[in-house]
Amino acid sequence: MDERPDWPRMAMAFLALGGLINSSYLTIHRLRPTQSAPLVCGVVGNCEAVQASKYSVFPPTNGIPVAYIGFVGFLLLLVLSVLSLQRSQLGRFSLPTINLVLASGGLAFSAYLTAIEAWVLHEWCQWCIISAVVAVLFWALAGFDWWQARRLTATEQLDPANATAV
Repeated sequence: MDERPDWPRMAMAFLALGGLINSSYLTIHRLRPTQSAPLVCGVVGNCEAVQASKYSVFPPTNGIPVAYIGFVGFLLLLVLSVLSLQRSQLGRFSLPTINLVLASGGLAFSAYLTAIEAWVLHEWCQWCIISAVVAVLFWALAGFDWWQARRLTATEQLDPANATAV
């Protein structure tokens, strides 16, 4: 039986849902640019300039829109987070490990995009900042959940009740 607390995985699912909503807004705007109102950007930055830059696709200039990558990434993290509330394995793979690996990739990609905003574009997009914050928080929770799973596995291996006579 899995003795890990549920709250990190519940929080991961909630964060992934928030990231999915955030990326959905950018995806819809990307799919229907002429029929959508300009991006709402609040008091911080220039979202339209960031979204119109060559870095709004990956690889730059001739790639997949970053909004689509975020949408698919957050959808995958949401599904895996909800699934991890029910089980600890996906086939022979550990769900905490899968979540941490995907969260690490998402965090690295988010750091790359944030660096582009800061040092190349000199413009900020509040939706991108929200996505980056969600990526950091998700990664921290995935790391904690992974650590809990590893700790539990190590404890079970040391438990004499689990030992078998040879």
